[in-house]
Amino acid sequence: MNYKTLKNLLIIIGVLLFIQYWLGMVINLFAVIPKTIPLNFLNYSGGLEVLAHITNGFLILIISVVMIIYSIKVTNSIYSKLTIIATLFIISAIITGLIFILEGMNNSFSIAMAMIFISTYTLYFYLFILIIKAENQAKT
Repeated sequence: MNYKTLKNLLIIIGVLLFIQYWLGMVINLFAVIPKTIPLNFLNYSGGLEVLAHITNGFLILIISVVMIIYSIKVTNSIYSKLTIIATLFIISAIITGLIFILEGMNNSFSIAMAMIFISTYTLYFYLFILIIKAENQAKT
């Protein structure tokens, strides 16, 4: 079985998740999102970083959906289950991020997004390890 596409997508999403985490930390430290008009964040400090964070989040979501398709194509149910769970985590992070903005940077939602990040990253890392093991078994 050829796992190359799925493995490449995992590397790409790993890099994008790292960028997402970094942007999230920059936003927490330097961005200002007013509670009165939260969707007007571009006019405040860190607005471009917030926009980059949002854009990167949706890019991660798109790639995770593509990964679901490829994991089903590989016909291994554990791969499909892991990618579906990771995609659900990504969707919950997007919803939590929206609430974070609407609440004017409520730190409870910030820690929730960080925990979702760790969970998603762990699932994709585990999937990457499983694919490497499957490739090594196929070679022998």
